[in-house]
Amino acid sequence: METTRSTKHRKRKKHPLKTFFKVFGVILLGIGFAFGGLVIKYYLNLESTMDKINTPLKNDTSVKADEEKLNDKKPFSILLIGTDAREDEENGRSDTLILVTVNKQKDTVEMLSIPRDTEVTYSDGDIGKINASYSYDGAQGSVDAVENLMDGIPIDYFVSINMNGFKDLVDAVGGITVTNDVDLTEVNPKFKKGEIELNGTEALQYVRIRHEDPRGDFGRQDRQKDVIVGICDKVAKSTAGITNFSKIMDAVGDNVQTNLSLDDITVIAKNYASVLDGTINDLELEGDDQMIYSAAYGFDLYYFVPHQDSIDKNVQIMEEQLGISSNSSTNSDSGTDDSTTSTE
Repeated sequence: METTRSTKHRKRKKHPLKTFFKVFGVILLGIGFAFGGLVIKYYLNLESTMDKINTPLKNDTSVKADEEKLNDKKPFSILLIGTDAREDEENGRSDTLILVTVNKQKDTVEMLSIPRDTEVTYSDGDIGKINASYSYDGAQGSVDAVENLMDGIPIDYFVSINMNGFKDLVDAVGGITVTNDVDLTEVNPKFKKGEIELNGTEALQYVRIRHEDPRGDFGRQDRQKDVIVGICDKVAKSTAGITNFSKIMDAVGDNVQTNLSLDDITVIAKNYASVLDGTINDLELEGDDQMIYSAAYGFDLYYFVPHQDSIDKNVQIMEEQLGISSNSSTNSDSGTDDSTTSTE
């Protein structure tokens, strides 16, 4: 494996928004945060949507065990996956991976964004990028890859959102407003620095910008978060969620997958709401940008190679958040050994 270039990866800008629960807001429509007493009216539609998007992982714990954990307000973890699957693709690749741990007793959330180009080594010895794990085995592939990267952190739940679904969701709520922190006008002259309004097509363009942004993938991840927050703010702060409920549920049903059940989400909305007013920490995965030779392609490819000490530091933070230790980790039972990280 030949390394031809290595540079220290610059730190991304910290994102202050409480993204985890804003993402949940897309699915929590009608459960109390946005609709209050309208739950009964919309319950059947919501239940039908949840049945459509529910996708169990192969090593999910029993329903009873999940209910006990959430009813007892115990810490849990969730992997947020943003995918870029096109109409002719079964899975596509993951554009965004955010590992989140939630602790109700401390009212804290720890969030770790994992760059899409993070290097992984597969069981056959080949190297690849972590975003390709989704194309191999859907959400299960991403869960396995992240569990191997963050050795010691079991993933309880996942939520995946197809990037194409941003267009449908933004149109369903009647457009959104976001605050853009850098001029990105090469793609669209509308994407100036400052507050901008986006329709569905523009939102999809906005979240897919990569090369024009000097922050690369980290900048794109921030824009994806901003669009999700914009959707949820539009629902929570206007009548859009009520008047466009059916359109929103259709968009969610076509573009979201999760192993959470409607009961799980209802319990989380009830038991963990105070975390919204707690501390949201945006963690940093440090590493190097490297150009590594690929025998399959015959030329060098760009990879982000995380530092092992940075991985270890973040694992320790999340272990403390979940109330586990390295010796008590269940990671070895929670997924197949598809990939492990390489820090060469």
